[in-house]
Amino acid sequence: MKKLRTLIAITMSLIMTNVPSLALAEGMISTDVVVDQMKQTENQEKLEQFLQQNDIRAELTKQGLTVDEVRSRLASLSPQELQDLAGQMDQARAGGDILVTVLLVVLIIYIVKRI
Repeated sequence: MKKLRTLIAITMSLIMTNVPSLALAEGMISTDVVVDQMKQTENQEKLEQFLQQNDIRAELTKQGLTVDEVRSRLASLSPQELQDLAGQMDQARAGGDILVTVLLVVLIIYIVKRI
């Protein structure tokens, strides 16, 4: 009788937990897969915002490319290539920001010397 109670208690506790559904789950997605997909989506959004800029569109036209051609080429890139391209864009943007900072520092030094 004691063994039967123990067996019933274990069975009820397993049923009340999430163990059976986890054991039978087939479509589990790991965190790494979700993070990689989020990064890829973020990189695609960055590139799309980049293509929306008028000066970029003008430069593409000057080079003989349309935005649709660039989009199709970007779609054919691997996730790693897409990530590398987005990283290069961030570095280029950061380089442009430092130029503005250097110019502001020079301007401030010039103004301080004049006073």
